[in-house]
Amino acid sequence: MSLSDQARDVLVKSESVFAASPEALESIGEILKRFDGPLRVAIAGKVKAGKSTLMNALVGERLAATDVGECTKIVTWYLDGHTYQVMLYPKDGSEAAQARFHRDEGALEIDLGNRSASEVERIEVTWPSKTLRELTLIDTPGIDSLTESVGTRAFEFLDPEDRATPADAVLYLMRHIHGSDLRLLEAFHDDSMAEPNPVNTVAVLSRADEIGAGRLDSMASSRRIARA
Repeated sequence: MSLSDQARDVLVKSESVFAASPEALESIGEILKRFDGPLRVAIAGKVKAGKSTLMNALVGERLAATDVGECTKIVTWYLDGHTYQVMLYPKDGSEAAQARFHRDEGALEIDLGNRSASEVERIEVTWPSKTLRELTLIDTPGIDSLTESVGTRAFEFLDPEDRATPADAVLYLMRHIHGSDLRLLEAFHDDSMAEPNPVNTVAVLSRADEIGAGRLDSMASSRRIARA
C-alpha cells in the first residue's frame, strides 16, 4: 500500500472514530474531498515572469492573457469540467456570479460587469481539459505590481494569516535570482507560522532564452545558473 493509500485509509477510519461529532465529520469530509481531487498548483512570481505563459503551456492551449503589460490582476483558478464557465467570487462574501466571456486570439476576455478587480476575490474558470483533470492551476498576480492592492493578492493567497493556503504546491517563476525572491520562498517554509504553508515549492528560471542578452549560449548559461 502506497503512502497516499495509507493516508486515505487513516482519514476513512477517522470518520468512524468521530462519528458522534458532526463538526469533525464535516472537516474530515472536506479533507477527503481535497485529498481525492486534483493537485492544486499555484503559479507565482513577479510581474512578467511568464506565469500566464507557463499556465497556458501546462493546459496545452492559450487561455490566460499574455501581453507586454500586466495581465493577471485577480487570483484565477483553472479547473476541469464538462462545460465552459467563468464564475466571479466577490470579496464581500456575496453569492458567486457567472461572468460573460469571449476568446480573443485564444485568450479569455472576462467581463467583470459592474465590479472592479479590487472587488473580486477570485475567478474560477471551468474548462474541459485532460491536464486540468489531474492539476488545478492557479494563476496569481505579480508580487511586485505597481498597484499595491494587486501586488498583495498573491501574498494573501499564498501566505494567509488566519488559515492554510488553498494551494498544495507552488511553482515560483524567476527571470533572474533576486534576494526578494529568496526571502519569499523562505516564507513559504516558515516553521513559525501557525498554519501550514505549501511544502512543495519549485523555483523555475523562466524566460531563459533572455539570459546573457540572448546570446547563442543563453540556454547553456541558464542550466548552469539553475544548478547553482
